[in-house]
Parts: sequence; C-alpha cells; structure tokens
Amino acid sequence: MDIRPAGKADLLTRSRGLTARDAEVLSYLARHRVLTALQLARLVFGSYSHARSRLAVLHERGVLARFRRDIWPGSQPWRYTLGPIGAIVHAAATGAALPRPATVTETVLRLAHSAHTEHRLGVNDFFATLAGHSQHHDGRALGEWWPENEVGATCAGIVRPDGYGEYSDHDRTLGFFYEYDTGTETLDTLVEKVGKYAELADAGICKPILFHLPSASREHHFHAAVTRRWPVKPPVPIATMPADQLAPPGHHIAAASPSIVDALWRPIGHTRRRTLADLAPRTTRQPTARTDAA
Repeated sequence: MDIRPAGKADLLTRSRGLTARDAEVLSYLARHRVLTALQLARLVFGSYSHARSRLAVLHERGVLARFRRDIWPGSQPWRYTLGPIGAIVHAAATGAALPRPATVTETVLRLAHSAHTEHRLGVNDFFATLAGHSQHHDGRALGEWWPENEVGATCAGIVRPDGYGEYSDHDRTLGFFYEYDTGTETLDTLVEKVGKYAELADAGICKPILFHLPSASREHHFHAAVTRRWPVKPPVPIATMPADQLAPPGHHIAAASPSIVDALWRPIGHTRRRTLADLAPRTTRQPTARTDAA
C-alpha cells in the first residue's frame, strides 16, 4: 500500500491537469469506495492498458491511493480508492466538506485491512462487468447502480441488499436487488433474507432478487431450502447464478462467454436457465427504484 498525502502548498499544483474522465473516476470511487483497474477500464476507459497507465499517474500524484495483498504465487491486482488529493478535489467539485488528508489516509487503511473489502470488490465487479458488456452491444445499458449504503437507506432498514441495478436490453429493463454470496453465511440466513424482501414487497417496494452464488451445489441447496419454506412459490421473484459456471476471468472489457448476461440464471421454481434480459418483462423502460420508493 502506498499513500501520498499532500500539504496545502502543493495541493493546487498536484491537482492541475485533471480531465473530465479523471473526474468520472473520482466520482465512481467516491460512491463505490474501491475498484480495480479492470473494473475502472470497463466503467470509464474502455481499454485495460490505458486504464492501468492513467491510474498509475493519478496514484503518483496523490489523486488516488492503492493497495493489495501479497499472495502466492504472484500478487493481487491493485485496489484503487481516493487518495488525499482526489478526495479533496471531489469534495470541492460536489460542494461537500473538504476532508483532512489524515482522515483520507485512515479511510484507505481501513479499506486495505477490512475483511469486507473483497466482498465489496465482488459486488462492484458484477456491475462493472455489466457496464463493460453494455459498451460493446447496442441497445444495452446499465442505467442504475446503487451501492449498499444508498439502497439500504431506501429500503428503510428492512433489508440491506449488496446493490441495486437497472439493466436494459432493447425493449426490456430489469430493475433488481443484488446479493453477492460467498458461501460464508448459512442457508438459513439466506432464506431469512428472502423473508425480509417479502416484508419490503409488502411495504411497496418489490423487485426481483438476483443471488450470485459461489457454486452449483450451493445453488441447488438454496433452491431446496426456499422451496421447503414456501412450497408453492417464493414470496418475491428470485433468480440465482452459480459463479463456477462463468468463464475464467480475463482482462477484456467485455467478459468472455458464458458471462453474467448469458443463460446462467435459474428462477426458483423453474429448471430452465435464462439470460439476464429474459428475467425482465418485455415492456417499455420501468420506473427507477428512486421513483418506486417515493
């Protein structure tokens, strides 16, 4: 990990020359906390090599901070977040209170050593992959992406999804809550989450829930557990995808097939897998979650 705080004397000097695309990078990191170079390439740059080059420059200037853990063999890709200059510039641009460099450094340290950071990166990778896929296919778009804290506040504390998204494919738009499961929680805990989503639906916010599960075995047992609890049908629409069916990760902007948009999603109560777009009704664009919650 390398953090480069700046004194007041050189803050303006080191913040010069930031582009509109740099500002977009800062905005994504301010909202979603931590992203890899590949994720930022899919969201902003369109080129992995270009993203790595520019992010290295921004890090050298203290605009971004980065960290990674040693693994064997090799090392992790860098995890990027706001550095002291980037946090101050973004706050100034959005009218927020300017953070102290020491506060930013503390935030970076917490991210680097938090057990939740890898989970957050997994969530972010799903949405960044959707964004990268959409860039290469006309008529497709990731129209909304809300992080956990924002969607949790909208859900009034009833449930705290890992994210909320709206994915459009021509005449179909799927608004969904997203749950990124790594297998550390019990199946009973996952079933209880479904019950909370049913409470949310009763309160007037009903969207399909997409569960990203680590394996086909985990998926099978989850479907069985939900069916035991609700034998006729689940109280809210649920579809699951086993991560072990995805193509190996690479460095391409558009993920290799089969990817998260392909026919890997299995609605509970069904045996046939569907594409992500097939989970949405064939209608005009749906209201956003922000409208639904009003």
